[in-house]
Order: sequence, then structure tokens, then C-alpha cells
Amino acid sequence: MQNLLQFYRKNTATIILDVCDYQFNDGDTIYFTVKYKPDADLTDDDALIKTNWVVGTDVQVGEDGTLELGLTAEETNIAFGDYFYDLKLVSAGDTAENTLITGNLAILPVATLRV
Repeated sequence: MQNLLQFYRKNTATIILDVCDYQFNDGDTIYFTVKYKPDADLTDDDALIKTNWVVGTDVQVGEDGTLELGLTAEETNIAFGDYFYDLKLVSAGDTAENTLITGNLAILPVATLRV
């Protein structure tokens, strides 16, 4: 599934993740990676944003079954422009990787960057 994300540069952001046919469990890990474009680098060393959250530790499942994945202003401090991202799920106690969402990410310009 492809979705467009848009964040203002150097601002906090929240991604609301709702996977209709999956119930998140403690220990599940969600990976978020942003790159210029998809590539074959298995280390993701060239990623502009590379973060993850562990369910039950870093993020809690909401009453409606969704996750609110928070990004810091430091994480969104990349150059203005268009990028590619994905969100990947690795279920607790399982080595299977499931790409949940891919799409384009736009880092939007702002005037105030000095703070």
C-alpha cells in the first residue's frame, strides 16, 4: 500500500499506524526508513531517517488498535524535498518481515530554522 507523508522540516511528527488485519502485540517492532529512493543496501547506512519502535516499550497500542509513532524534530531535520519511505513490521518472536506501507515523503519548507 502506498501513502504520501508530509512533515515540516525540524518539527515533531506523528504517524498513525492502523493495520486492519493485524493486532499489535508487545515486542512487535516497527521500522521506519527514509531514503532518496529504494536501494539494495541491506544495512540502510544511507538512510536519511532510520528509527524503530517496540510495541509495549516505546509505543502503546491505542484503544482503537492503532499506534502513534512519534518522530523528533532532530529526525525530521533533513533537506527539503521528496523522498521514499517504508514502515516494516517484525512480529514478536518471529523473524518474518512484513512491509506494511511504502510511499513518498515530502519534507516541507519552513522559514524559521534557527531554533
